[in-house]
Amino acid sequence: MPSNNALLLGNKRTERSGGGRRWLRRLGLFALAMVVLLPILYLVFLRWTRIDAPRIDAQVRKAAELPVEIKGQRATLGASWMSRERGVWEEHLEGEPYALGYAQARLGSRLLLEQEDYMFSEMNHYVPSKVALFLIRVGVRLKFRHVADYLPAERQEEIAGLAAGSIDRHSDFLPTYHRLVFYHALHDITQGLEHSPLLGCSAFAAAGSATSNGHLIIGRNFDFEGPEIFDREKSVLFFKPKGRIPFASVAWTGMSGVVTGVNAEGIYVSINAARTEDKGKDGMPVEILVRQILEEAHTLDEAIALVKKTPVMVPDFYLLGDGKSGESAVVERSPTRAEVRRSKDVTLLTNHALQPAFAGDAENDRLKRYMTSGARFRRLEELTKKWHGQIDPKKALEILRDKHGAGGETLGLGNRNTLDAIIATHSVIVDATNLVLWVGEGPHCLGKYRAFDLRKELLSEDRPAPADLPEDPIAQTDEYRAYVLASASLKAAERLVGEKEPERAIEEARKAEALEELMPEPHRLLGDALKARGDRDGARKEYQRFLELSPPYLKDIEEVKGILGTL
Repeated sequence: MPSNNALLLGNKRTERSGGGRRWLRRLGLFALAMVVLLPILYLVFLRWTRIDAPRIDAQVRKAAELPVEIKGQRATLGASWMSRERGVWEEHLEGEPYALGYAQARLGSRLLLEQEDYMFSEMNHYVPSKVALFLIRVGVRLKFRHVADYLPAERQEEIAGLAAGSIDRHSDFLPTYHRLVFYHALHDITQGLEHSPLLGCSAFAAAGSATSNGHLIIGRNFDFEGPEIFDREKSVLFFKPKGRIPFASVAWTGMSGVVTGVNAEGIYVSINAARTEDKGKDGMPVEILVRQILEEAHTLDEAIALVKKTPVMVPDFYLLGDGKSGESAVVERSPTRAEVRRSKDVTLLTNHALQPAFAGDAENDRLKRYMTSGARFRRLEELTKKWHGQIDPKKALEILRDKHGAGGETLGLGNRNTLDAIIATHSVIVDATNLVLWVGEGPHCLGKYRAFDLRKELLSEDRPAPADLPEDPIAQTDEYRAYVLASASLKAAERLVGEKEPERAIEEARKAEALEELMPEPHRLLGDALKARGDRDGARKEYQRFLELSPPYLKDIEEVKGILGTL
């Protein structure tokens, strides 16, 4: 007979075994519920964060969705056309908002495909993990789900036209219209990134006694540490929106928004990225706001009022000019502040605020001291003072192409402390009084600046064609060719460091420093590589040479000085 203890133990084992099975069943049911529930929740999330295109009347679509016809060098669609007859792409777009977008997409199909394919290839390169990419997409959809609420109805219709005319290869990432809306807010979405490629523009306006003829002359470099395709395939877009002020925009195909533009009333607008402590609110994407200014503003006061009253997501500074009055202004705009400085003489702008309201702003101060904004501003001050009274389009181009540091310091080509760091995606000069626009055909600021008479392009007036401005004399020199090779070797060295090939990286960095003796970056890379190899003397020598060559970023200078203190 089994003992009572044995019976008791058997019962406990049975109870334990039964309890374990119950937990397993519960766990299985929970897992099954998650398998069913999570996809449903994700679908709900997608629906909740989806940005849908507006409904477009069937008659509007029918009138806009015409076939593309080829007439010589021009592709035409209704009243709109596109060509590259004058060194840069130009698109002439006319009609209702939906028709403007549809024509732009159809006429520029190849460019849109190449640009978007490049952006996705870069994204997959830098974020190879599908899980990380999924989480980024979820985060962006969630944070910016309300961005379309701040788009005027006309822009929503125009972007819907862009979506309808586009060839879609990336709907698995986001639906076409949703994706295009995000593209028009990409400046705002990426503005907070430490290494944002859009943080380096320089601009100035001169009028009255500062110029040779009293006209309002504006120069602007849109510096963008981005892919070469956006420099090579830049576009001048001439918009004639029905019932609005016609205007010219310098950007690239696929943009309904504007970063640099001038309208038929002589109102000029461009933006420079900024950093301030107050950021992150909902608001209108900046390039859509600039578009609104160009379509609506007849005077400088009207332009300023639009910037001040419109809610924005991120800080940016707006250079505004009025060719009729000769007055220019900078609006230093953040999500909670709008400060204005005006002049009928000279107005300068890089990427930091000057107004007292931003004096205690740590982010603005950090940008001024740690980035290149302060150095570029000082150089702009020197050059506009030097040429005061003589500034005309040719002198403006000389300023934009300046490759010296503050005080006239000789720097290596491409140094980010210079006004022309050979990274401009587009560079423009505007005579806002005479309504003439010059656009650098590239690369960067080196090529000819093609002249466009805005009275002809926007108002159909006939007068003698303005002359182009010549290419940079350095473009055909051995010095520039050596710089191009040095830059390629430096990029190769940086890649080899990432791929754990230190000896090969050292070889490429040596090539770069031999080709461009005044380039600081190869010396920093060599210092790091030699230090890791245990060559303290060699590293010390490279670090000291790095500091002698005016490296552009204070953070790098402080790091190298700290390392030298340990060698």
